[in-house]
Amino acid sequence: MIKRIATSELRTGMFIHDLDCGWMEHPFVKNKFAVENPQIVQKIASAGIRHVYIDTAQGKDVEHAPTLEEVDAGLQQELEAAVEDADNEPAVSVAEERDRAQRLFREATSVIRNLMEDTRVGKQVEMAGINPVAEKMVQSAFRNHHALTGISRIKSKDEYTFMHCVSVAGLMISFAKEQGLPEETIHQVAIGGLIHDIGKTLVPQEVLNKPGRLEPDEFEIMKTHVTHSRDILQETTGISDTAMDVSVLHHERMDGTGYPLGLSGREISLIGRMSAIVDVYDALTSVRVYKDAWEPTLALKKLMEWSPDYFDQGLVQHFIKCLGIYPVGSVVQLDSGLVGVVMELGDDMLRPQLKIIYNARKKCYEKIRDLDLGKARNDRVTRTVSPADYGINLADFL
Repeated sequence: MIKRIATSELRTGMFIHDLDCGWMEHPFVKNKFAVENPQIVQKIASAGIRHVYIDTAQGKDVEHAPTLEEVDAGLQQELEAAVEDADNEPAVSVAEERDRAQRLFREATSVIRNLMEDTRVGKQVEMAGINPVAEKMVQSAFRNHHALTGISRIKSKDEYTFMHCVSVAGLMISFAKEQGLPEETIHQVAIGGLIHDIGKTLVPQEVLNKPGRLEPDEFEIMKTHVTHSRDILQETTGISDTAMDVSVLHHERMDGTGYPLGLSGREISLIGRMSAIVDVYDALTSVRVYKDAWEPTLALKKLMEWSPDYFDQGLVQHFIKCLGIYPVGSVVQLDSGLVGVVMELGDDMLRPQLKIIYNARKKCYEKIRDLDLGKARNDRVTRTVSPADYGINLADFL
């Protein structure tokens, strides 16, 4: 049986099933191993890991601890509660906004690629090319933010750094809009998202693009990208404090275990706490050179699970309300066995509009068709699945 326990309850003789820190760098080669001595427990605690999952079939038990199934059921309830009163009345549909969002995503990626290449060779950041792209992204989000955030699921491994910046900008715009922040602030968080990883231009390429887990000394080098970003942006004319907060604070954590400043709680600005959530969400849901992408719903559950230790719990709930439990681009399986891609979110975020592709019961592809769960009340989403499991190329639909 798999159970979740606090690290403080970990003892020699237990068996780690999962370190439960998918967004963190840690000093362990594997996520599954036996706890053979107290030093391992200390090492886990020192890495800032607050909870772990243990396998009681392979090691000692903690009787009162919740099972994996109980934890997941609780998180599902929290997700559903977060979207109960969500307001999802966009000005236009995702379908109407998709083509503009696709062109904008490509344009923004090109702008950030050129900007980072210029910065790498010592040129100063020029805001003239960034402001217009940020404004177009804000306008797109105000028409329908799900179009841009859905497209952001599709990334090239080779261009991850550039596309991640664009995705973070789009998600930050949507998040800030949901928070009711002023439009000028939303514009500034868009700029902050686009340039939040500018300091990676000064990280050695062999560390930045390593196709595997970073060694401790390599991770220390990688962490310097935040201070590099700060130094670059302090020399940039026209950068606001809001945009700086996205760049400088997105690796800070609520419990003070983040970097580079080790701030905690409300020492981290609102924008900083928002950017920490968005940066991790996009990293988890993206294919990297060393990892597969997580499904959006799983990433949202994990953000909830990791709160309030690492993330602002109230803001995580607002982020879920912003995206929905099954964000556009999610692949879901229904009670009937039908499998489809979420294309639009209706008034009831638990009952999105789908593009049906496969039938898991019959193990065959279906004639591609639309299904609105808001109208088809005899079926419902039972789980999210990986598009790779059914040979689905999201780019064909998003």
